Amino acid sequence: MKWADTLDKTLKCIAGGLFVILLGVVVLQIVLRYLPFSFIWTEELTRYLFVYTIAVAAPLALRRDEFVKVDLFLRILSAKNRKIYESVIHILILIFSVFLLVEGIRFFALGTLFSSPTVGVLMSYIYASVPLLAVLLIVYCIIFILDQRNGRKPEEESS
Repeated sequence: MKWADTLDKTLKCIAGGLFVILLGVVVLQIVLRYLPFSFIWTEELTRYLFVYTIAVAAPLALRRDEFVKVDLFLRILSAKNRKIYESVIHILILIFSVFLLVEGIRFFALGTLFSSPTVGVLMSYIYASVPLLAVLLIVYCIIFILDQRNGRKPEEESS
């Protein structure tokens, strides 16, 4: 699954870049509080950067099994039942992601009608984060299911 590793690295770079830009805008926003002028677009841009950072980083967290979960229940399951449980969870995430994709496309279409107040970009660019998140979650759920079927673990692939 070389393409999955390439996708992981690409998403890591994009998420890191978005986070650095987000941090820069927040620092600018803080510094400008002590000056006689300010930029009104920083708060809005921060929100949009945060949304896109989450849309790109959440599938990576799913891939690496880094979401917060209560593992007390998982500890009492046998290895076979744990695999079944995790597969069911990923199938549920897959079903939810398909629903999110369909609704996200509708949401995206709604954004073509207006633009953001201070940044001035079409809201469809901002709303595109929802279908993007859905597609990435679908891809990573499929990767997980294939890995389970082939007996691979994410730790074996990640570098």
